[in-house]
Amino acid sequence: MDKPFLYIAVLLSVGIIISRFLEINIVLLFLTFLVVLFAGIYIYLFKKNAIYLLLLAVFVLGLTLGENALYSKGVYDDLSNRLVSFDGVVSNVILKDGFAKYVLSPKNKDKILVTQYGGTYPKEGDLTEVRGIIELPQGKRNPGGFDYRLYLKKNGITVLMNVNGYSVRIIKSNADNYADKVVRMTRERITQIFFNSMPKNDADFISSVILGQYNIEEDVLSSFRVTGLTHIIAVSGFNFGILTLFMMFVLNILHIRRYSPFIIIPLLLIYTFITGAPPSAVRAVIMACMALIAASIGRENNPINAISFAATMILFFNPLMLFDIGFQLSFIATLSILLLYKPIKGIINIKSEKMKEALSVTLAAQIGTIPIIIYFFHNISIISLLPNILIVPIVSVAVVLGFLSAILGLIYMPLSIPLNLINIPVVEIVLHLTRIFSQIPHASISVSQPPVYMMLCYYAVLILLTSNLSRKIKISVVSTMLFLLMAVFAINSFTPKNLEIIFLDVGQGDSTFLMTPDGKSILIDGGGRPEYGNSSFDVGQDILMPFLLYKNATSLDAVFISHTDYDHVGGILSILNDVDVKRIFIGRQVADSENFKKLMAIASKKQIPVFQLSKGDWVEISGIKYDILSPDSYVIAENPINNNALVFKMIYKNVSILFTGDIEKEAENALLDDNISSDILKVPHHGSNTSSQKKFVDEVNPKISVIMVGKNNYGQPDGEVVKYLKSKSQLFRTDKDGAIIVETNGTFIHVKKMIED
Repeated sequence: MDKPFLYIAVLLSVGIIISRFLEINIVLLFLTFLVVLFAGIYIYLFKKNAIYLLLLAVFVLGLTLGENALYSKGVYDDLSNRLVSFDGVVSNVILKDGFAKYVLSPKNKDKILVTQYGGTYPKEGDLTEVRGIIELPQGKRNPGGFDYRLYLKKNGITVLMNVNGYSVRIIKSNADNYADKVVRMTRERITQIFFNSMPKNDADFISSVILGQYNIEEDVLSSFRVTGLTHIIAVSGFNFGILTLFMMFVLNILHIRRYSPFIIIPLLLIYTFITGAPPSAVRAVIMACMALIAASIGRENNPINAISFAATMILFFNPLMLFDIGFQLSFIATLSILLLYKPIKGIINIKSEKMKEALSVTLAAQIGTIPIIIYFFHNISIISLLPNILIVPIVSVAVVLGFLSAILGLIYMPLSIPLNLINIPVVEIVLHLTRIFSQIPHASISVSQPPVYMMLCYYAVLILLTSNLSRKIKISVVSTMLFLLMAVFAINSFTPKNLEIIFLDVGQGDSTFLMTPDGKSILIDGGGRPEYGNSSFDVGQDILMPFLLYKNATSLDAVFISHTDYDHVGGILSILNDVDVKRIFIGRQVADSENFKKLMAIASKKQIPVFQLSKGDWVEISGIKYDILSPDSYVIAENPINNNALVFKMIYKNVSILFTGDIEKEAENALLDDNISSDILKVPHHGSNTSSQKKFVDEVNPKISVIMVGKNNYGQPDGEVVKYLKSKSQLFRTDKDGAIIVETNGTFIHVKKMIED
């Protein structure tokens, strides 16, 4: 077995993945691991083939590590929603307009992510006392959404605290331990080196590349995303490769290359700690160290085994890193280069050897990472090959100059100035070229999220094509896979579909998505203010777009808008330029409403027909009827925006849903004489006490009621309203249950919550 760590890394990963879907007793798993491990060792000692038993032990170890990381009880779990006080050292301070976020590390406890509003903000290294209410972070709240809890947990953060300035007391400055203090002060010094003699944009860029500090302006960051160059503005194998090659070059000049492992390895380890040791850095330094050691002792380096060993080490100490996007991209890109570089280079017919190598490396990395990029980011740069070939070599120069500047500046600050002045035009060229490429029309396109089984097939084919199997076997396996995929698609096409209604969790707001049995997509409202959001949070781009791409809904057959309050229309205004909308239906609106003006302007520009509906109108799409019940011909003067909202009854065969917008008692009274009896009620106005009168609820007589509301917002939903709805129907709330997923064949109704009890 020439690549033992490859098998270990794969089985460890499989065990961790399975642990996410199965909650098994951790003690039982650990005992199973010990039994299998010792049985394998015993058999091995008696000269039997125990390899499969030992590999089984690795798989069980993966299960054990994953279960422990995902489901073990946290030290703060019993303190959730209680007022507590902790003191700890502050790190990762991010200052925003009006608030700051930082990580508090109490002694011998998990980290806490603190959001502080106002007051004096602590600095990195400050020993700080924080008093507030502990909150458990939320997991995935919408299909295809972001798992905030998992994201924090893999970084060692298990709870949140929101505090004001009065609840924070800075006890002592520079209170972190010696090692952390050295790393922090080194990072601060290097940052100062760049900012002292470089323009802000240039200093932001080079500090991001060298240190992994993400302070780049949003428009600059967007340019790198569009051109597929984000990998160069993060600490990655790219940096370590350049640093290693540069040090080898210097050692060659000095004729001391034989000492390279003793010089380069310590420097790489120091640099890893300074950057905060992200997965890409750990992977790169382990591979570099193994290659240097192998070369120094005359052994052949096996890069596949080296990268597998790196993955094994990272996952053993933090199994949740398997779900980290950076981890996945780093390892898959490197594996792709190792597997695909030579085959691609053999195909490319270019005279220039350097150009052929650059093309081969770039293509290999992109072929490997395309599915991951599409899956997580829902877009892909179609021009990335050219920017990578042209800009990456220039970035290499900027990185070398940046490293030299940092080293000299650490010795004596003024020594860094000449190198920074030389580096300014280099960085400016990088930023300018990136900006030019990003402005090419359709440089980046939105793509629907691929199914996991399709991604697995894609990677299976890549591995198969690069294997040593005969051409006949390769063709047979690929043909079988294609046949099975076609069979799956055929079965899926002929299987009867249900109507799917998803009441999305958008915080304080409404947004409901319908997927008809024949595959048409309809959106009813699209606004909201998530309670975990901030001033830069965009419901359209951060919730609706990822969800729509997850559902493969790049085109909306219809959009219904109840009224133009931001919590119902804000997200729609944001996504109209990115989604093909066939038509918009809306009720009577206040003509001077800013949101209404914006909506009409975008619709006019995109040539989207807008239909204003009123009582008596009806719309039919894919056999689903929408009976318009409000607004009537007369205007309700009391709170006109809410009370003249579009209200309709959606009817699919024998199942009906009443969509009510934000109507209040006056509009409810006007509807009492209509046929509003429905199986499902979208509760008016987020469960406010201005709506949902008992007589209205009685008239609707719902089996299921859904309140779309944010957490702790505006005193909604009202306690009495909740109590009465519970007595009359099965009640769901997006603030407690996340998205509510309803499926119906027109007779039976099945309801599922994103957040189970």
